[in-house]
Amino acid sequence: MSNSRIAGILAGLLLGISAAATSTSASDPTTRADEGSDQWTTGGRDWRQSYDSPLKQINKDNVAKLGYAWLSDIEGSSKLEATPIVVDDVMYVSSIAGMVYALNAETGQQLWQFDPRVASFAALYSKACCGPVNRGVAFWKGRVYVAAFDGTLYAIDAKAGSIVWKTDTITDKSRAYTSTGAPYIAGDLVVIGNAGAELDARGYISAYDIQTGKLAWRFFTVPGDPRDGFEHPELKMAAKTWDKDSRWDVGLGGTAFDGMAYDPELDLLYVGTGNGSPWPRTIRSPSGGDNLFLSSILAINPKTGRLKWYYQTTPGDSWDYTATQKMILADIRVGGTVRKVIMQAPKNGFFYVLDRITGELLSAPPYLRKLTWASRVDMKTGRPVESEQARYWKSPRLIFPNPGGGHNWQPMAFNRDTGLVYIPVREMGDVFALPSEPFSYNKSHFNYHVDRGYPDANGHFEVFCKSAKFCPGREEVLKGQPKILPQSFLRAMDPVSGKIEWEVETTQKTLEKKYVGYPGGVISTAGDLIFEGYGDGTFDVRNARNGALLKSISVGNPIAAAPMTYMVGDVQYVAFLAGNRSDGAKSRIVALRLDGDAVPPPTQPQIAVQVKSRASLSERVTQATDVKLVNAGRQLFEKNCAICHVRGNAPNLIPMQDATQHQFFDVVLGGIRANKGMGNFSTILSRDDATSIRTYLINTSQNEDH
Repeated sequence: MSNSRIAGILAGLLLGISAAATSTSASDPTTRADEGSDQWTTGGRDWRQSYDSPLKQINKDNVAKLGYAWLSDIEGSSKLEATPIVVDDVMYVSSIAGMVYALNAETGQQLWQFDPRVASFAALYSKACCGPVNRGVAFWKGRVYVAAFDGTLYAIDAKAGSIVWKTDTITDKSRAYTSTGAPYIAGDLVVIGNAGAELDARGYISAYDIQTGKLAWRFFTVPGDPRDGFEHPELKMAAKTWDKDSRWDVGLGGTAFDGMAYDPELDLLYVGTGNGSPWPRTIRSPSGGDNLFLSSILAINPKTGRLKWYYQTTPGDSWDYTATQKMILADIRVGGTVRKVIMQAPKNGFFYVLDRITGELLSAPPYLRKLTWASRVDMKTGRPVESEQARYWKSPRLIFPNPGGGHNWQPMAFNRDTGLVYIPVREMGDVFALPSEPFSYNKSHFNYHVDRGYPDANGHFEVFCKSAKFCPGREEVLKGQPKILPQSFLRAMDPVSGKIEWEVETTQKTLEKKYVGYPGGVISTAGDLIFEGYGDGTFDVRNARNGALLKSISVGNPIAAAPMTYMVGDVQYVAFLAGNRSDGAKSRIVALRLDGDAVPPPTQPQIAVQVKSRASLSERVTQATDVKLVNAGRQLFEKNCAICHVRGNAPNLIPMQDATQHQFFDVVLGGIRANKGMGNFSTILSRDDATSIRTYLINTSQNEDH
């Protein structure tokens, strides 16, 4: 049965609710932004979340004169993932853990700063998949809304920076819940999800009265143990797609930690949901099933909290192919008829265009060139046609895309003039393998239970088969598969035909240590321009029609989030966040304008690489002789550390610097760098565990020295 057919049944039998238009006030900033003003009032500029601006003072004919307008240093050195908003000439932006800044949008002068003062930050950090990031704020009628890292939702007075109300959104403090996404406004409600699907969270979305902070409704994205009953009727239906003996104790994932959108004309809230936990369906739901509502797009009536329709992009997800990526609402011509659509490029490599009224699938072409887990999406059933290559639970397999996905949280843009979608893409595969040891629930910590091998920028990688049930060897795993050399691109795609109109390779701009990262988020403008930043600290402007590079500016700080653009008076500005903790430079907000100067270098110098002494090398040799200890350390490092220190933005520990070597236990078990984003792992790792990891790092560093 197709997803669209299921959506129709669900709407008719379960709800009987039609999409109703809602009134919008002239003072509604999201409506004003959509009317072509100079506002940028949501993360995606308007309620359509298009990341597209009608401004064109800066255009392809004069962008060569783009330069520095102002900058403002901000606290926190972690990766910055928020796009600023501007309302009535004031910029509001969040940084790590939910800190918020208000600035004069013309000068960069700070007006106020809000610090949620997250308690037990170090302990929370050890429960977080990907660090204390925050993806932005929402604004409504004189208030700024932000979700702090600990799950507290705040309403802040936009003029004073003081708390109007706050509420705790976390239902179970014993589990590894955090909040990293931006709140969304849906009518008279402010809506927020949470993160933690790699750990032991059970996903849900909470809606609060925008004036008082009172809970209006809560929608769980996966069922709990059916023996305990269901919180709302959709879960009874969803439970039928799970094994009755599923691992209900682990939470099962499905967190809604990022992409949402609200259509005020249809009065529908759209929510993207995340992966399952553990990743392999064979463990979490042994008899199979689609495992609703993992990796799905949900259309919810915000007045009732009831589901109108859903579409599952990856049924029974076993690869971390979330559908939490940003969604764009647009009215486009499909088959000769203008349709109200929702568009998304989730991790799984297919680009989905759905009718946003009914959930009907209109198209799903691939946006990746390397895609091996499925051959296509069947337009009759709405389901991906999975390949045998995807079944790593039988034996280790090289699978494209890797768990990071072809497209991750970095926003894409839709330009209504060109009719193209601009997607920051990474082409990369991983070797997936099922560990030989049985799954053991790790309370409030990682539970994905997959061994992985991931290639570096040169296509070299270790296949992590030592703990797999069966490993045929590197050559057999890679035989007949696409080349493993990772690459990143900016791709311009026709959302109707699926044709890639042009692409630009950005691999060299996205290198993180030895690995290929993601390009930054994208915006487009009516000036026929595309703006995008990169991990190497460059900020590029391209022709939206053909991708030609028109301007490249060196900022000096890595850029990950999408920029934005706005006007104050008769001047157009382009602004973005730059900086993360691994580059040693102070994080900052940078604004550009025409006739500006060169961007000043970061005010804090890069951290110097320490010179290794003969004594420290000798110590490494003597301490790294126990092969069993090294192997145990490698597995513990991969399970607990690599997600940040290899695939993330935390400092590279190989080669291991002398200071890190000598302070290792104080850092890992004592939490002495908690204020810099490195959590205390004493509740997760024993002294022996930490010794094994340290020995593995010393051994590997020694090998690199030679």
